[in-house]
Amino acid sequence: MNLKRINFLFAVHLHQPVGNFERVFEYATESAYMPFLKAMAKTPDFLFAFHASGPLWEYWENRFPEMFDIISEMVARRQIELLGGGFYEPILAVIPRRDAIAQLRMMSVFLEGKFGYKPRGVWLTERIWEPHLPELLAEAGVEYTLTDDYHFKCVGIVGEKLLGYYITEDNGRAINIFPISEDLRYAIPFKEPQDTVDFLIRNADRTGRRAVVFGDDGEKFGLWPGTKQWVWNEGWMKRFVEAILANSDVIEMRHFGEWIDRNPPSSRVYLPTGSYFEMSEWTLPAKLSADFHCKVQTLRDKGELEDWRPFIKGGFWRGFLTKYPEADWMHKRMLYASDKLSAAEPSADAAKALYRSQCNCAYWHGVFGGLYLPHLRRAVYNNILAAENKIAGDRPLAERSDIDIDGCDEVILRDGNLQLFIKPSDGGKIAEIDILKPGRNITDTLSRRPEGYHQFVKNIGEKSDYSGESAVSIHDIAQVKESGLANLLHYDWYNRRFLVDFVFGAGLSPKNLRAGDFPELGDFADMPFEIVEGPTKTEDGLSVTMRREGAIFHGDIPTPLTIDKTIVLRSGGESFGARYILKNPNDDELAVHFGTETHFSLMSRDHPDVHFHFPTASLRNIRPGETHEFAKIDGYELHEHADGFKIFCECNECALWMWPVETVSNSESGFERIYQQTSLLHHWRAIIPPTGEISIELNWRVEIT
Repeated sequence: MNLKRINFLFAVHLHQPVGNFERVFEYATESAYMPFLKAMAKTPDFLFAFHASGPLWEYWENRFPEMFDIISEMVARRQIELLGGGFYEPILAVIPRRDAIAQLRMMSVFLEGKFGYKPRGVWLTERIWEPHLPELLAEAGVEYTLTDDYHFKCVGIVGEKLLGYYITEDNGRAINIFPISEDLRYAIPFKEPQDTVDFLIRNADRTGRRAVVFGDDGEKFGLWPGTKQWVWNEGWMKRFVEAILANSDVIEMRHFGEWIDRNPPSSRVYLPTGSYFEMSEWTLPAKLSADFHCKVQTLRDKGELEDWRPFIKGGFWRGFLTKYPEADWMHKRMLYASDKLSAAEPSADAAKALYRSQCNCAYWHGVFGGLYLPHLRRAVYNNILAAENKIAGDRPLAERSDIDIDGCDEVILRDGNLQLFIKPSDGGKIAEIDILKPGRNITDTLSRRPEGYHQFVKNIGEKSDYSGESAVSIHDIAQVKESGLANLLHYDWYNRRFLVDFVFGAGLSPKNLRAGDFPELGDFADMPFEIVEGPTKTEDGLSVTMRREGAIFHGDIPTPLTIDKTIVLRSGGESFGARYILKNPNDDELAVHFGTETHFSLMSRDHPDVHFHFPTASLRNIRPGETHEFAKIDGYELHEHADGFKIFCECNECALWMWPVETVSNSESGFERIYQQTSLLHHWRAIIPPTGEISIELNWRVEIT
């Protein structure tokens, strides 16, 4: 008789983000989620904890109600332990406390209503931990959660000390925390089941009080590349369950709540801010991320990584908000909307839209597309605007407020069906243009910037070490999804917003403009403008005038140039415009090649319902992904039938260049090219007389169709 025992606590987490394509929800359900639950339902002795995010629950309720039946059956026989969490899978540490508690309670109420089950524990989104969370979780009625064992290793809890659970507190409010085994995260399902059995048996002892925890994404059971064939068609899951249950004399399946009831915590612990180990690499700036990856790989190759793991610290999640200005702006817009709703006692629909905007996936980027996926960002903004529209009055709004909490005021102009957010501190650009109905931010742009993994894109070239047929961890996949990606690795030195102002030097071409390596002589594109008038209501509408007393640089020699930039949202909120006055304070005439770049974030590069009309173009319907040059033009039309609006531009006669802005980013299936937005550069050549000025005007009118 074997006197050694080990307790095995198994948890699986399923999630699809708000705004993801319905076909992805369907494929994930049919390829991974339903097969997993059906397999578990056939083996009542295999106990496990289960978490699904709110977007999945809502989708299943409409499309796969049988999922509820399968789960209900396992709840009734106590095979499954349901885990709560923030309903729409927010990162609890970075949303307002009131929203975090509301989302936790929303999930608890949902599970109790559907299954008669009140969850005791929660799945912590991306296992992102911050030391203030115990008080928040306890206030929401949470007894326990799971984090990675890396959190524990950072404070010296290693080896056998990881075979249990710990208690922690903040301000006297306590919760319990279980460490998830990284070894098992990488073994399941990528190694043979016997490897997991051997690992568990090696950790068994005679006390029977040791516990090993597995907790990870359910997508690895059929959705990740190669796993459907491996896990289901080749029978990995069947072999795994059979192997665990065949060793029940040593391995005992347990529920987390049951384990807490029967065993005291190993000790008290205070965990540092962190997430799983891989996240600490992704959140770093590009060069540091690449260096961190190389250092870790060197230690791993030498077999020294585990010895050094407690001392290796990368970044933490909030670093994404400095790494990606677009993520930061989106996050601060969410906070701004939350504050507005909190002050207005919103309806349930408004609150739900706000909570949907807090879904984490679009706010960061690691091995999944995340921030780089325009449809996920679009969903965030759509929901922010839906929430705001529920409480917004009809009165025009013109105000200054530090929306993104950077110490500098932004300007908000809102009237009728349009809303503009203007950043004087960043070149006087428009950071956001919202068409309130249908609820679209048409300037949801993304700049091209280096990523730590871009060196791998260059090294891979046209080759790939992964065929897509075998099951390997997404962290180990390095392949390009199309040839020529290395040629698209161009980077921007400025934030790609609306109305980016340049003074070009000789040699400007569409090619070097697209490459981000063009001759630029001015200091206006990314430098601060001063508000000199407004925001205020005038006869024309709501307006603000900004000024920069800048210069044109030929080498190190500056030639002064002042730009006044007035942005106006016209009465009724159907159109907006920009008026530039370029002033030459010098005693000599000044030749300038001035341009302003605008960006539109559209459905896709070749969506059949989205096109431009240019009056001088022989081809009337031009797709967002096309590249064109017009020598002389005074306007254009943008038709987006998918969301039901048209935009008409009128401007001083100019040259106009159009091209798609595309990024190269990582995904769970390899490196890929993604269309982000279409750039339209309006540019003029002019001579400004001594101590004189010239003016340039552009106007856009929005029509709802």
